[in-house]
Amino acid sequence: MSPFARAGHSQGVEPYLQLALAEGFGEGMVLALLGPDVDPHAVLRAPPEPPAIPPRVAERLRDPTLAERARALAATATAAGLTVLTPADPRWPEPLLHLAQRPLVLFVRGDPAALQRAPAAAMVGSRTPTPYGADAARQFAAALAQAGVSLWSGLARGIDGIAHEACVTAGVPTVAVLAGGLDRIYPPEHAALAARIEATGGCLISELPPGHVARRGHFPRRNRLIAAGTSRVVVVEASLTSGALHTARFAAECGVDVYALPGPWQSERSQGCHRLVGEGARLLEDPESLLRDLGVAGPAAAGTALHFAHSADEHALVQRLQQGPRPGDLLQRESGLDRATFLRALFGLQARGAVARFAGDLWALTGSGPPDSLTNR
Repeated sequence: MSPFARAGHSQGVEPYLQLALAEGFGEGMVLALLGPDVDPHAVLRAPPEPPAIPPRVAERLRDPTLAERARALAATATAAGLTVLTPADPRWPEPLLHLAQRPLVLFVRGDPAALQRAPAAAMVGSRTPTPYGADAARQFAAALAQAGVSLWSGLARGIDGIAHEACVTAGVPTVAVLAGGLDRIYPPEHAALAARIEATGGCLISELPPGHVARRGHFPRRNRLIAAGTSRVVVVEASLTSGALHTARFAAECGVDVYALPGPWQSERSQGCHRLVGEGARLLEDPESLLRDLGVAGPAAAGTALHFAHSADEHALVQRLQQGPRPGDLLQRESGLDRATFLRALFGLQARGAVARFAGDLWALTGSGPPDSLTNR
């Protein structure tokens, strides 16, 4: 029998840790050791030779200290308060069990039960979202969390942090997938958020053991876990080179439904989402439709339906007017829209009664009215 044929899941952590140490946790994955049918006992009994695996990996498999190093790693993880999960553990997340590039181990900080919580969805996007993207992420994440949906993301700045924050605020477990060891939270300013994730029944996970610092090539490893961990992936703003696009495309390859939020056509951070829609991703229109797809019924925050019924260009105007009435020329400059697009969006809002025009070409959201100091000047 081939050493890569399934021989049933092995009980115990150490064989998986040995294979993981031999694989190396590198920036490039050794796919021959990460398939869903790899059995650690079979591989360790009869280690494969190059070219089936790289020579350095073959050498590590024959290292006489491999078992000892695996035991030491397990002890280190336990001392750090981490749980080590393997595919043989019943707490292993089901979607990752059959992943074509299945990890051999997951290091978990917090409650592993969060990994099997349903309904669940992943939310990813730009680390530096525009005000439009940040606002949309807060609206969608809050609606999902308040309906009991557990969100997976990467604990990064921007959209990731917004998704996790919505869950901990709602008291719903969330899963943060890190690219490096869990003994070092990255980015460091999210250390407090990581602690709150644990406190609300969520968890942090990583394929890399303690002491391993994430490098650029580790993020694709991390992204595949986010992509395959749930049944839905939501992308809120992403440039054409964003890692969120890699996550979305990997999700699509795994048969996971991908949703993308449209944005102003001139926005560089919306181009990736528009590209995903062109490739077949579902257009993200409002939280209610996503909740329905997840089989969840939950009330959205007041005004959410109207907010997302607007086109992206109209939303850019609404967002500015939420800060107070604006003269038309200032509103156009702040929105970043060209004149024709600006007027089309503005008059569309006016026709639906969402905005009103006051003396002096002053525009305001319906019912807010302009302050006297602006009306009279």
